[in-house]
Amino acid sequence: MKKDIKRFLRNKRAIVGLEAAIILIAFVIIAAVFSFMVVNQGLFATERGKTVIQEGLKQASTPLSLDGTIFARTNSEGSAVTVVVMPLRAFGVQYVAMWRNQTVVTLKVGEEAWANVYLGVLYDNVTETDTYDPTGAKYDDFVCFTEGATNVYVNAAYGVGPSLTGAVLAISNSNGDESLDAAEKGFLIITLNGTDAALVRAHITVEVRLEKTAPLSLEFTIPESMPKDTYVPV
Repeated sequence: MKKDIKRFLRNKRAIVGLEAAIILIAFVIIAAVFSFMVVNQGLFATERGKTVIQEGLKQASTPLSLDGTIFARTNSEGSAVTVVVMPLRAFGVQYVAMWRNQTVVTLKVGEEAWANVYLGVLYDNVTETDTYDPTGAKYDDFVCFTEGATNVYVNAAYGVGPSLTGAVLAISNSNGDESLDAAEKGFLIITLNGTDAALVRAHITVEVRLEKTAPLSLEFTIPESMPKDTYVPV
C-alpha cells in the first residue's frame, strides 16, 4: 500500500493535464475577446461607411424638382419678361427647408448675373406672421411682393409692390412654416425690374442651392415672339 501511495505522489501527469487545461482556457478567452473586438470594429466600420455613403448621396442629389410648366409674364409691349414663376416640389424627402439664411438662388439673365436674389418665403400682407398660401389664386394675385415691417417679404398683387430684382417662394397648401413639405407645392417667383427685364431670346439660368445638397439648375430661353401683358409658357 505504501508503495502505491508513493508511486501516486510521484505521478505528475494530473498536474500537467491541469496546466494544459488552464492554458487552453486562457487561449479561448483571449480568442473570444479578440473576436469581439474584430466584430465590433467591423460593425463600426460598416455603420460609418453607411453614413458616409448616405451623406455623399445627399450632397450629390437635390430634394427639389420642377413640378410643372415655367410661366413668364410679359410687359405691356410684349418685348420683355418681368416675372418668372417656377413650380417646385419636394422629392424623395419629407420636407425641404427653404429658410432665407440656408437657401441661395443664383440668377443669370442674358449677360447679367446675381450671386443671390433669394428673399425668403412669402408672407401674408396682413399679419406678417403667417406664410402666404396662393391656393386658388391667380398668378397676378401673388407675383409681386413688398418688404414688410417685420423683416419679411409680404404678398402684393402684380404691379403694386416696388420694382426690384429678387425671388421669393409662395407655398400652396402651406402649414405655416418656411419648409416645403412633400404635400405642399411651391412657386418660386422671380421679379425683374425695368433695367433687368429679360428681352426676347434672352437665355435665363436659375440655380437653387440648399444646405448640403446639389443645386437644382434650370435653364430656358425667352420666346422670340410673345403676346402683350400676359403669361407665356417657356
